[in-house]
Amino acid sequence: MNYLQSLQLEINPIDAINRYNEYYSSYPDNAFMDVISTLIEDIAYPVFVVKNGRRNLYAVNSAGMQGIDPLQIDSITIDDILLINDSVLEAHPTVFFNNQWYLLHTDSFEAGGEIYEKIELTHHTALPDTLTLDRWKHMIAVMLHRFRSPITGIAGYLELLIQENENDRIQHRTKKIDEGVTHIANIMDELEYFYHIPTKYNPSKFESVDLNVILNRVQFDLPEDDRNRIQYIKLMDTTPYVAIPDSLEKVILLLVKNALTYSPDHSPVIVSHLSNNCIKITNEGHPISDEIKDHIFHPFVTSRANNLGIGLTMALIFASQFGGSIFLTENGQDGRISFSICFPPTKKITDIQNHDVQ
Repeated sequence: MNYLQSLQLEINPIDAINRYNEYYSSYPDNAFMDVISTLIEDIAYPVFVVKNGRRNLYAVNSAGMQGIDPLQIDSITIDDILLINDSVLEAHPTVFFNNQWYLLHTDSFEAGGEIYEKIELTHHTALPDTLTLDRWKHMIAVMLHRFRSPITGIAGYLELLIQENENDRIQHRTKKIDEGVTHIANIMDELEYFYHIPTKYNPSKFESVDLNVILNRVQFDLPEDDRNRIQYIKLMDTTPYVAIPDSLEKVILLLVKNALTYSPDHSPVIVSHLSNNCIKITNEGHPISDEIKDHIFHPFVTSRANNLGIGLTMALIFASQFGGSIFLTENGQDGRISFSICFPPTKKITDIQNHDVQ
């Protein structure tokens, strides 16, 4: 076993399994299962192994077991627990598992004359996880606590100075300072709103949602000129989405505002109803630089000096409340930028709701 542990650290698990094939070719099947389970156990993200094209679970690591009922493991298949949306990202299918979104990677190997498939779920590098967001929120809470009192005091003294001084030049200058203080206070209000957005996944609030109704509300919140730029395309016959209506409305509003901000004046912003599990929002625009693209959903990442860079982060948090996620799905192809909202499959939502009722 010591040799096995050192081998696990030095080479790829697939290579290790292939090497152990010659040692265990005459052993019973459970010997292979022990080896495979040992090799995948310490991997931080969920890993599953299925055998000979059958979809039953052959081996699962600890990260994968967190999303599986142990009492059902002998009766479920990989398709019961991995709900795949392969129409969002071209490079990798996206997977909804254990109320989170992952990228799907598969590999196959042979051991003991049998063919196995290793299925790995990794986090999208551009999407901050819950722990990262909580750390940002903690930092924001500290900043707000430290800055509120002095900013409030400065604003009070400025108001007295403006009221008591009749010198026009001094009043003009103090009003400019007051505008700056007000701007800082507005930024802090925006950060406080961000801090108080709940991150909890809450299927108890799910409802059937008509996208057309949501878009009417979103357009109502926009200036008339921007309102006229929104186009709605329904590409296929689809049923209403299952989500938290208020959260979905906020997601779409934030993504539409982002599209309006970063597209040429008077150009359209297109909201496409792709399927029961996907909405795409597209605008004209130049490619997002790699420096920003790789962290685009992290807070304080922006190419505009006057923006805080928290709009996409807030949209991602609101989407997580109904089990959704957001992906950058086009980046400059044919002059288009698009973000897609992914919904968990309806089957998964129904299972969760039924479980809550029981």
